[in-house]
Amino acid sequence: MGDVQHASGSRDTKASIHRAALDLFSAQGYEKTSLREIAEQVGITKASLYYHYSSKQDLLRAIIGTFVDDLRQVMARTDGLDWSPEAERELLGAYLDVLIKHRATGPTLMRDIGAVLAAIDEDLEGLIATSRGFQLWLAGPNPTVPDRLRAAAAIEALSAALSANLSPGEFIDSEIHATLLDAAAALLGRRNA
Repeated sequence: MGDVQHASGSRDTKASIHRAALDLFSAQGYEKTSLREIAEQVGITKASLYYHYSSKQDLLRAIIGTFVDDLRQVMARTDGLDWSPEAERELLGAYLDVLIKHRATGPTLMRDIGAVLAAIDEDLEGLIATSRGFQLWLAGPNPTVPDRLRAAAAIEALSAALSANLSPGEFIDSEIHATLLDAAAALLGRRNA
């Protein structure tokens, strides 16, 4: 039982570190935020922070990595899946759910793109290829260039969940989901118009 509590406490501490880091990165930028400030916001010592993360870059990599892993899981669902309007809407919804779940990461992604790219450098080409494959699947069977452009635009519409900078309580998750999913579907729906 002690091991379970210790593991749970470690996860809780890591989650608190992630939240504090994202708050500080969003407010003052990645470069201007120190590990000491993050530790203070969490209420732990800098040494305790180093127990979990060896550097600020390691911390950013963990935060971004969780987000990227969740996106990849959704995009991988297209492997071997035949396109249909129902499958398209389901996967768009799942992709959007990931963006909503990680929307606190959005301001950091937008503000410090150089640090983010450095954090995912070894995965960047694979992530781009996976994303392009997902967009191609969304474009439907035998897509034309306009179909592919609409699929890319639909993904960009969903990314508004990250860049809209909505205050907590300003808009509930289900409203964000419905609004952006309808916008993305409308962009894709013009394919046959």
